[in-house]
Amino acid sequence: MPIILVKKPFPFAVDGNQVVEIPVGEQDVSERCALVAVEHLGVADYLDQQGLAGPRLDGPTIAEFVAAGYPAVNYPPDGYASRSSQEEIDAAIEAQKDAGGDPLKMRVPELKAWLTAKGIEFDPSANKEALQALVPTGA
Repeated sequence: MPIILVKKPFPFAVDGNQVVEIPVGEQDVSERCALVAVEHLGVADYLDQQGLAGPRLDGPTIAEFVAAGYPAVNYPPDGYASRSSQEEIDAAIEAQKDAGGDPLKMRVPELKAWLTAKGIEFDPSANKEALQALVPTGA
């Protein structure tokens, strides 16, 4: 059963008939109760393994986020911890700012972010010339 940190008390129908009030504080509740409190009502947060409230750790990387069509400036998504370095995030933001710019004139981090945003796969250890070779002609 999940443990949640309740920020505001809320009523919950345990069996569909009996309504109880879930008090503020750390609570060991059913999956259904946790879902209602955290996802639907927004009055609680899940607690991690150490008993500390925090963002989820299973979110996307900046490359996955951008590839899904989201603006890099909105990374990480609400409720999720970053899985990318600040350098990768900055590069992705710059690449989106320079979307009309020439990818052949970009620095390696920006070029990688640009390629990722375009859905072009590459070897993360590739040098600048190898990355530039992946840029479609006329891009």
